[in-house]
Amino acid sequence: MVPLLLPLLSLHPAIAADNDPLFAVTPYGFVVPGFSYIQDDPEALTAQDGFTLAARLGLESRLQVGNTPGAIAARVEVELTPSPLLKDAVLSYRPASFLRVDAGQFKVPYGLGYLASDTRRVLPSTPLIYTDMTGRDMGVMVTASLPIQKKTWAAAQFGAFNGEGANRIQNVNQRFMYAARGVFTPFGARDRVFEGSDGATYLGIGGGWLYNLIGADDSAEEINQYQAELQFSWNVLSLQGEYLFGEHAFANASVQDYHQMGWYGTIGCFIPAPWVREHIQLVGRYAQSEPDDEVVGDFSGQVAPNSEEITGGLNLYWVGPPRPFHDLKLQFAYSTFRELEGAKFLNDRFTTAATVRF
Repeated sequence: MVPLLLPLLSLHPAIAADNDPLFAVTPYGFVVPGFSYIQDDPEALTAQDGFTLAARLGLESRLQVGNTPGAIAARVEVELTPSPLLKDAVLSYRPASFLRVDAGQFKVPYGLGYLASDTRRVLPSTPLIYTDMTGRDMGVMVTASLPIQKKTWAAAQFGAFNGEGANRIQNVNQRFMYAARGVFTPFGARDRVFEGSDGATYLGIGGGWLYNLIGADDSAEEINQYQAELQFSWNVLSLQGEYLFGEHAFANASVQDYHQMGWYGTIGCFIPAPWVREHIQLVGRYAQSEPDDEVVGDFSGQVAPNSEEITGGLNLYWVGPPRPFHDLKLQFAYSTFRELEGAKFLNDRFTTAATVRF
């Protein structure tokens, strides 16, 4: 944490006399206690019911020099449970209002539902399609936006990463992972990725591509992943959907190539009545995930089966939109799953979670 902030601190006294820089450091964090009840299958080896806890602490710093467009920022975020683990460590530079460069460890720009913070989703769990998807990595990313009449109409991101995963500081096979994402936002962009409606009209249509090469020589696996997304909100209503498709090709001809695919749709609606329209939200999601189209997956094997998910939920917000309504909330959700191949497995679940951001 300290090494990332040292460049900012060292710049401060050198330029203070001439340009009167603005330097701010902001701590933040969240705590999410929860409880899960999972249906017990006779074939299950262990019961998984019980209480859960997620907690993180972070630190953001920002240096703005006078009226110049340049701004430098740094962010460090650490997962506290079940043991301390670095999540984000990123240094950002904005040479212009429409351009930003990030370097360090952060989320790969791929997948709307994943880019939203764990605390800014309308359901307490992510869709099935994000199983085994690429998460955080170390690299550099450029974000460019298209401002028209003081609104951001579109944004594009391109990044190069080690492709080894989070907290692995060496690029073992000396090949890079590449990711690109673009979003068209005709009503203006949001200042951060979140799910649900804050009362403003929003439309985001986009997609992404990710390429990675895992391993080397005969053990190499080439991955191409494609993603399409739609997010819309108006008044009390919000809609969100994604489609993901992946191609996995192996250098070893004896290993079968395969595809993975999946999609989901989520709908949320605040109850349109006085007071409750800002505090009570009904949510539903349908998802389907096929991890490997070349094998019949099974919960007893290494590949999960082709499955569908139906989830319904209720959210209680302490404060309503347009304020940061995700910062203090209580969520309830029930999910039922159906295996479309292989043996059936009883794993329906009820989940509740309370979120407090500070």
